[in-house]
Amino acid sequence: MFNKLNPLIAGSEAEKSTVLKEDFKKSVRIEKFRIGEKAVYIPAGFSWKYLLLKDIDKVIKGKWLIQSENGVAPWAQEAPAIRLRHRAGEEILELEKEKSAEQALKLLGHVISDL
Repeated sequence: MFNKLNPLIAGSEAEKSTVLKEDFKKSVRIEKFRIGEKAVYIPAGFSWKYLLLKDIDKVIKGKWLIQSENGVAPWAQEAPAIRLRHRAGEEILELEKEKSAEQALKLLGHVISDL
């Protein structure tokens, strides 16, 4: 359910809210994240945080580790991740499927500076 959009970077040049709402509606859902023409949308409780594509400095494909907390038979599995570096730090999109990572990279293709 769509309730509210908040900027991920404080002081980020805000787009018109109607433009971002339209972009959100047209965005492509990739697992729990959404990628539109103007921004990447990250779930934050009952609202969404957005990171404008023009604020992204670098996109890096990486891995993250899914681990079980089971003490009897612990296990770990690598899964794809995409790091989005921006002036205020870094946001990591933790994905479960390689296909999702490839789709996200394709949508972020015009932003990618170095892989």
